Amino acid sequence: MKKILTTIAMVVALLGAGEAAHAQMPSPQEMAMNQLNRMSSELKLTKEQENKIEPLLVTRVEKMMEFRQTGMDREEMMGEMKKINESQMETLKAILTPEQLEKYKTMQTQMRAGGPRN
Repeated sequence: MKKILTTIAMVVALLGAGEAAHAQMPSPQEMAMNQLNRMSSELKLTKEQENKIEPLLVTRVEKMMEFRQTGMDREEMMGEMKKINESQMETLKAILTPEQLEKYKTMQTQMRAGGPRN
């Protein structure tokens, strides 16, 4: 979960970089697809798993963008995103195999530590 929070913080930082950065930011769907592609590659997701995970990622990114656009306070936004991420993790537990879930948690840990993003 900390990996997700780190990712959110990084996206928030990019969004706050100004209009030029904003104009170059991918859409929420593109951001979600990038995340899904990385997850699919790393976790070896089935098509069925991808189809279940995609809407979760899109919703999460859209909410994050919505919070940012409304000018929500950073601490409040982080609190709201934490709730969304916890809910997403619970849903992922029902979609991913135990092995995939452990690998996903490892991926999050690596992201929090600033590790490689494949």
